[in-house]
Amino acid sequence: MANYGGEEINKTETLPDSSDPAAVKERLKEAIAVEVADVGVLRKSMTIRVPRAEIKSEMDSQYGELLSDAIIPGFRKGRAPRRLVEKRFNNEVGAQVQTRLMSNAYLAAVEKEDLKVLGDPMIWVDMKDKAAEGGKASKLVDMPTALEEIKLPAEGDFEFKCEVELRPEFELPELDGIPLEKPKLEITDEDVTSQVDRMRAIRGTFKPVDEGTKIIKDDLIICDMKMTVDGNEVKTAENMTVAARPQVIEGVAMEDLGDKLVGKKAGDTVELEGELPDDYEREELREKNAKFTLKINDIKRLDMPPLDDEFLKGQGFDTEVEYRAWIREQMTGELEEQLKRGLRGQVRKYLLDNTKLDLPEGVSGRQTERAVIGRIVELRRQGVPMEEIDKHADELRTSAREQAMAELKLFFIFEKIAEKQEVEITEEDLNAQIAAIARAYNKRFDRVRDELARDGGLDSLYLQIRDDKCVDAIVEKAKITEAEVDKTAKPAKKAKSGGKAKKEKAEKDAE
Repeated sequence: MANYGGEEINKTETLPDSSDPAAVKERLKEAIAVEVADVGVLRKSMTIRVPRAEIKSEMDSQYGELLSDAIIPGFRKGRAPRRLVEKRFNNEVGAQVQTRLMSNAYLAAVEKEDLKVLGDPMIWVDMKDKAAEGGKASKLVDMPTALEEIKLPAEGDFEFKCEVELRPEFELPELDGIPLEKPKLEITDEDVTSQVDRMRAIRGTFKPVDEGTKIIKDDLIICDMKMTVDGNEVKTAENMTVAARPQVIEGVAMEDLGDKLVGKKAGDTVELEGELPDDYEREELREKNAKFTLKINDIKRLDMPPLDDEFLKGQGFDTEVEYRAWIREQMTGELEEQLKRGLRGQVRKYLLDNTKLDLPEGVSGRQTERAVIGRIVELRRQGVPMEEIDKHADELRTSAREQAMAELKLFFIFEKIAEKQEVEITEEDLNAQIAAIARAYNKRFDRVRDELARDGGLDSLYLQIRDDKCVDAIVEKAKITEAEVDKTAKPAKKAKSGGKAKKEKAEKDAE
């Protein structure tokens, strides 16, 4: 046994195995202390305390591995004193131990308390924030951000607090022989014109407008934003981009943003206000009324190419008549797929209406954004131009979250159906859908896959393929009747909240 600087270490001593995550987690289950509290429907907070002995054990294990390989000037490999190894690798080892302890302690706490969690935890941390009293503000952040902000204590136990969302428990409704209607549809001249405009929009670009031009719907606005709460300025942003339509700003759904922007010009200001969400990043501002001032700097408008000879030849046609005939042929070929989507939509409605499933009263921003990403991927599978997809995504973000509630409910329902039906998704299934999206947007396969991976779309695409297989199995056993479509009927007016109506409109526009 050697003694270096008061530190004793036996190089033959068997240290705890930190290379096996399962072993570490099992050991931590016995060692950690966990306090669980309800913070809402299907939402709990966990305060997790890791004893100092576990921190020391992990540190010893890490340094034990380093001692045999560390190269310190003046010493042969593996012969340097531990105190010098600690001094040389302190930051690196500390970060590794912290990451390992936080992640494994969280997993151990979940198993110890037998919690069926949904997604990743959100960790409470003290963030450096000059706008907050004392220069700090407590807020919920994801695990990677927390690992950057939280440091292991020099002495004593390691304690951190997180919040998790829980999976609900429920029973599925009857899935065999459900009633469905299949409408009789045909492609009209108006449908062809709409599709031609979509193809033009794909090749359109946003360009600055002339000085003095007034804003119209769907223009892009470059503006400076100032946010105040209780008369105090709490946040600013320069050259922020918003669109002249319903948008979300700092988590606040601005349903009337488009109406207030339309008619304005560069140099004008717009005043808005709304209630900050209950999961806003700064806890002390949650559910408070915020006022926003937008100073308009620049305006950009979508410029679509004209339907001229150059455009037609770029599409491979000599005349507009030929091009429209081809568009009609393509749309006719897609009609059956649209009808299939309609049947799938009826199945989803049946599942929502006939499944008793408790969900939180409010949906977190993460769940809302997951619903948005899912909708974006769904529209991309249909080949909808990105400009239209952006509109639908903005509408979904501002729809009082009820759509996100429905999407989250369906997530749990299909998860249970997929397990019951033993649905399997192969790599070939996923690649086939990515290839279809690539063809629709005239992009390379690898580029589309990278885009989906970067935006979280691959997971959504996987779930959509799984859900489609579940629904198709239900449709096969359904009782389907054909129904005439009343083309003279006027569409129902949208409700003020816009949630359900906007979803129906988005689906209708996409089809």
